[in-house]
Amino acid sequence: MRNPAVSARQLAEQLLSPGPFDGGLASGVFVQVRSNQESIQFFCDLAPMLEAGGMHVVVIDAANLAAEDGLTRLVKLILAGSGIEFAPVSRLEELTLAEALEKIMRHRSRTIVLLLSGAQRLPAEPGERVMKAIKAARDCVNLEPASTGRFLLVGTWIFPAHPSQYVENSSSAFYGATAVSLARSR
Repeated sequence: MRNPAVSARQLAEQLLSPGPFDGGLASGVFVQVRSNQESIQFFCDLAPMLEAGGMHVVVIDAANLAAEDGLTRLVKLILAGSGIEFAPVSRLEELTLAEALEKIMRHRSRTIVLLLSGAQRLPAEPGERVMKAIKAARDCVNLEPASTGRFLLVGTWIFPAHPSQYVENSSSAFYGATAVSLARSR
């Protein structure tokens, strides 16, 4: 499989105004980068463009999700930026990611984009549990016919790991997602 190259600007434009051939981006986008530094720069370029387009952006490193409380941490990050008051903080730990997104969409329909750096660290157990929770949350929001909000995932994979191995594996949580390479600056 050939991975097309995209820049942060191109990806932002596709996510903000998807064309007829961009529907697959809603399944998830995995961008192959050369280093952690390139991943950081890519997200620093991408996030403000998505926010300027009205999307709520949450950035997290995969290492933070691999910890036992990783999903709880992600739920708190997403809820904190939602602008909606919820149950006391102690009750937030009981919410799954899908439930948290469902509550947000009920109060304020919007697109939430998860920028996940170092996603190559998550395909094996226990990381697969995290990816399956993210997929379940994505499906809960994106497949709900009445929802106008979306939950999008943009993950980076650091070379030599290759995202197409993950998105082409039928037993993987993000089978069918889009794999691209970051366009090199000239």
